[in-house]
Amino acid sequence: MMGTRLEGVFEAIAPPQGTDLDKPIYAVMPVSGYDSYFIGKDREGHACLLVVTADSSGHLQSPIRLENLDVQFELRCHLRRKGDVERVGTFTVIRCRSLDDETVRYFLSVCDTILGIVGDKPKQRELASAVHRLAAIFQKLQRPPSRPINGLFGELYLIWRSANPSRSVQAWRVDEMARFDFAAGNVRLDVKAASGRVRSHTFSYEQCNPPPGTVAVVASLFVERSPGGMSLRSMIGEIETGISAFPDLVIKLREVVASTLGSSLSEGLGIVFDTKLADSSLSFYSLADVPAIRGTVPPGVSDVHFRSDVSGSLALTRGSLIAHDPLFAELLPDGRA
Repeated sequence: MMGTRLEGVFEAIAPPQGTDLDKPIYAVMPVSGYDSYFIGKDREGHACLLVVTADSSGHLQSPIRLENLDVQFELRCHLRRKGDVERVGTFTVIRCRSLDDETVRYFLSVCDTILGIVGDKPKQRELASAVHRLAAIFQKLQRPPSRPINGLFGELYLIWRSANPSRSVQAWRVDEMARFDFAAGNVRLDVKAASGRVRSHTFSYEQCNPPPGTVAVVASLFVERSPGGMSLRSMIGEIETGISAFPDLVIKLREVVASTLGSSLSEGLGIVFDTKLADSSLSFYSLADVPAIRGTVPPGVSDVHFRSDVSGSLALTRGSLIAHDPLFAELLPDGRA
């Protein structure tokens, strides 16, 4: 993930010292441009975001406790800032329970985006909603990976190369049960990444028999790991930079990445892929032309999948796809890569 303002501030903070273990004490620094937020460390050096809300509902929300995250609402805290007297106040404390560098970096980057969504002087309801979204992301990080990392790279690569990354992220994974990786208007686009040099991919019956009136296309590319390529972390960081004006889309990007990588996040973000190979191998094919099982499936038969080699199908040009539907102009690479 790309570096954030919170990460830089966090690294400059030393954990608080003291023997009074009954006090919730945090060493903190303010977040530039915000009056209601402090980034801090507890006695063990855990990363914390402390937030003071603009209102008080009188209803104390239940704390959240996950493997790598906990949240306490309206906690009476002692804040220590270098050169200042100790401050006592009531804060919502969002804490990363992991000391793993990658997990901490991820925590701080998501918190940074939440600041952009909620804004300064948040109300309790707004903050609680954002906090639960953060908790949902960290719940995903407790689960096993949901899909192969090569497939995630293929999807992220297409977003990274697209003419309009924000439009691509908006169209990406609109539903966890979605049959296509990207769906917008009448466009359906699925990405298939092959680890060998053969365009043999697994398709579902539904993908090759798309809804009437839609333009369904598969993006096929070759994927290999290479020490001279780009890490998944760097690619995601560049996508985030391109969509930074849309904090909700940044959160969505992180949600999908967390859901896909799960507990393998730290390892997965460091994997380096050959983007030059992806550039040279990317081709588009109509799903109507892919060798497939078509027609009516017998009663009682479902979840039909099969492997097909698409190399014998006619590759489609960017221009021909845009002629079918102008939305492709935003979702596909613009040719300047």
